[in-house]
Amino acid sequence: MQTIDSLALLTRAQHSMWKGHHHHGSYPFHTAEWLVIEGPLDRELFHRAIELTLKEAKSLHWRAFEQDAKVYRIDDVAVRGPQFADLSHLDEQGILDWADRAVEPPFDLSTGHLYDYVFAHLDEQKYGLFFRAHHVALDGYAYGLMIHRFLDYYQSLKHDSELKNKPFDHFDQFLADEQRYLASSKAEKDLQFWRDNFSHHLAPKKRLKRKLKQPFYQGPRYEDVIDWETQQKMNALAAELKLPSAMIVMAVMMSYLVKQSGDPQQCFGVPMMSRLGTAAMRIPCLVMNILPLRLAGTGQENLAETVQLLVQRFAEIRPHQNSYFEQMRFVLDGFDPFENILFGPIVNWIPYPLPEYFEGCHLTKTTISAGPIEDFDIAITNKFVDGIERLYLAVDGHKELYDVQALAEYWHDFMRILRLWLQQPDLRAVQLEIEKKLPD
Repeated sequence: MQTIDSLALLTRAQHSMWKGHHHHGSYPFHTAEWLVIEGPLDRELFHRAIELTLKEAKSLHWRAFEQDAKVYRIDDVAVRGPQFADLSHLDEQGILDWADRAVEPPFDLSTGHLYDYVFAHLDEQKYGLFFRAHHVALDGYAYGLMIHRFLDYYQSLKHDSELKNKPFDHFDQFLADEQRYLASSKAEKDLQFWRDNFSHHLAPKKRLKRKLKQPFYQGPRYEDVIDWETQQKMNALAAELKLPSAMIVMAVMMSYLVKQSGDPQQCFGVPMMSRLGTAAMRIPCLVMNILPLRLAGTGQENLAETVQLLVQRFAEIRPHQNSYFEQMRFVLDGFDPFENILFGPIVNWIPYPLPEYFEGCHLTKTTISAGPIEDFDIAITNKFVDGIERLYLAVDGHKELYDVQALAEYWHDFMRILRLWLQQPDLRAVQLEIEKKLPD
């Protein structure tokens, strides 16, 4: 039985989501993935695999307890059972509409209702798995860990073989690592870096001139694969620069959004992989940290120089990535933590593709909800298509500003610039022209 003296405080990431939940409501913090499995799935073994995975994932089974202005985690919440649905009467769009509605019901952090999953019948040998969680429990990388573990358990059960991966058994070590960092001298040095580089006239500024009714909300998404000809050109340049192709997409997207804002000091939010070298690398939980980065080019850079500039900017902030963004909000000088934003559009890269096939089954994944959005965000994802690793680009927008059709138009406007720059890599950034302006 846990006592108040033995309870762990929420981590910085968890606490920021807890605060956001109580300020903005539950809905903005809902995340969800939709998996479609086609083939001879042994459903009984698959349900067992999911159950075993959930039991390992301690970050999903706790409730928040508040006392004396502090928020603690109580680990006494049972594994949630599956829900079942027959969606065989729906077409593809109908299923996505169903999934959008399934994202909406609120979570209750005080009771430990942090996730739900639904197993759906779609057709003969075709099934869907809808998994949603409050962002306080999982980030995008954690979803990948969970799905890989589902498949690992399934294959182990089917063949009566050893599991390929280690269990999720380092959650307490992850918590201890954070407390050690917070007590170290490096924690203050890292915050000083952000204070020195993002205060006063260098503080992030809002792109939007208007006020939104719901400043922090869910929104529509448009996603598609980058065509193969464009990807091959990016692959060739990436090989020359000895960088991942996704870095080219990120750099061009930042240049595109700088043109949209007209502000060369435009800040972007870049999710950092702060798990590397820590216990959290193998734990499905919330570690995600989004940090401000500005490309700050002159506009005279060509394509290769723009990509290399982005690499340089990452190198500048990476040593200080353990500062958590919600802490930074309150230490920057000349920055109103409640009236301003810490970064502009989020430009994310998710480089861990799921297997396309397992045990004779074909697997596809669609992100239904990635969490809250303030304006316009971007996600680049590696996925296998017919055995080839491809890049997908998704654009998310606040629903007061965009619908799916508008996001598709921005997607194609960006792709036009990306293709042009790949065809004429010596063009300077200032020579590129946008055709569809973001709303003010």
